Amino acid sequence: MVAVGLTYALIHRGSDAPAPAATPTSTITPRTPNAADKEAAFGVFCCWSPDGVRDFGDWAGRDVQYVVDFSLRRTWNDIANPFDQLKSWQDEDYRIVFGLAMLPEDDSLDVSLAAGARGDYDEYYRTLAQNLVAYGQGDAVLRLGWEFNLGSWRWHPGEADDFIAYWRRVVTTMRAVPGAEGLAFDWNVNNGGNTYDSTRFYPGRDYVDYVGVDVYDISWAKGTYPYPDTCSTTCRRQRQAKAWNDTYDSRYGLRFWSRFAARQGKPMSLPEWGLWERPDGHGGGDNPYFIERMHEFIADPANNVAYQAYFEYDVKPDGNHRLRDLKNSGRVFRELFAPS
Repeated sequence: MVAVGLTYALIHRGSDAPAPAATPTSTITPRTPNAADKEAAFGVFCCWSPDGVRDFGDWAGRDVQYVVDFSLRRTWNDIANPFDQLKSWQDEDYRIVFGLAMLPEDDSLDVSLAAGARGDYDEYYRTLAQNLVAYGQGDAVLRLGWEFNLGSWRWHPGEADDFIAYWRRVVTTMRAVPGAEGLAFDWNVNNGGNTYDSTRFYPGRDYVDYVGVDVYDISWAKGTYPYPDTCSTTCRRQRQAKAWNDTYDSRYGLRFWSRFAARQGKPMSLPEWGLWERPDGHGGGDNPYFIERMHEFIADPANNVAYQAYFEYDVKPDGNHRLRDLKNSGRVFRELFAPS
């Protein structure tokens, strides 16, 4: 069974008036990510304020470099003009990783990937690029259509040609805005499964900076989760190991994506990863073994992970990811990711 995780739009923001339009251009300038840093940049999704991020860094014992955030996405205005979001991170030293919707979620709007491929929505992404530049975030990482391989998203693709053409239009349009040439685009899938081939929707090397994978400690594979009521410490470790093998070795698991990124000549990213204490029991809960395996994967230069961001959030009622609540794992996380 495909181990499907969820990404959350944990949003509280509104929008103001739109920015002026820019002159379009059809010339793309591909950006090459900086490969000089050998250690993956340390990131987090935890909150919507710099103070909250600094608090997580103090707890973790190291400075946060990348901050993951999402904006409202009900309407096109939400997508193009996320002013509260932009203001939150203005003048901060963090590199911002934005979850960027390809379509608004308001069901009353007649929108489609095919219309985007025709250029019907270029103006909204041009405006967004202008806003990013105006707020000092012209080097943001954009997770355009993140986790598109999950059927719950409105931008879950039907036709590969439409998805690819639309992606390319957005990248070309945004990078054509003066000052936005440094925007980076993260082609971001949800990890796992044996049937859905997301590679059919890869838009090409000139339009992608990172191959991103979101991965959580969840599994529906036999002999993994939920833990039986009588599961001993040894029993739990055996099930955690089987769950990790499912995460890593499934047909479209982490091993596959590491090799795919290498073939494309792109670094990997892990924009969301974490433990998951779930009410249905299909997460490993407080699982230091998962933290150890993820650290091993991230630290292995063969995987070329450019940045990683832990998902430090309690998503009531769907479960909890917080390392500060899952205390055994939190201790191991700090020992491995911020050694003294």
